[in-house]
Amino acid sequence: MKYEPSLLEIVLTKLVFVLYGRSVYKIFSNRLPINGTESVLDFGSGMGTVGFYVAQKLKKGHLTCFDVSKRWMSVCRKTLRKYRNVSFLQSDFLALINDSFDVIFCHFVLHDIPKSELENIIPVLASSLKLGASFVFREPIKETIKLFEIKSLIEKNGLSLKESRITDVPLMGNALESVYIKK
Repeated sequence: MKYEPSLLEIVLTKLVFVLYGRSVYKIFSNRLPINGTESVLDFGSGMGTVGFYVAQKLKKGHLTCFDVSKRWMSVCRKTLRKYRNVSFLQSDFLALINDSFDVIFCHFVLHDIPKSELENIIPVLASSLKLGASFVFREPIKETIKLFEIKSLIEKNGLSLKESRITDVPLMGNALESVYIKK
């Protein structure tokens, strides 16, 4: 699925980031299982809203931001320009190295990807996790059928649910946050 955001979507996302960044993105980043030395993938990074807070936490770690959109990746580079522990990967095809990440997170991304594409993406993400590593997502709770598909694909690819919670995200509504572990 090739997607490029409109200029309006970029401006609105920047506005939410400036006004609500701490209550939307920082809270999510603080819940990620990160101590500062991990190799982390931000899948569907968009403008780097969560990555901005994650990069600050990775004092001896590394963040890779991935997005299919050239426009989002350009904005993401600007958002994270002051961090030297960040790399950027823009591609239509997700090709990652097996067992390379300690944490992979997705923030309001998976529900927008068609099931047929998720069937290809989730196995690549799962194989890119080290043993004992975490896969974390936050998705809108109103997408119940899509959440069932996402969770089924994750479990089918060898990840086990560690914890889930429903949260109220300002401007976005209720969301499901789940942490899966590769065993």
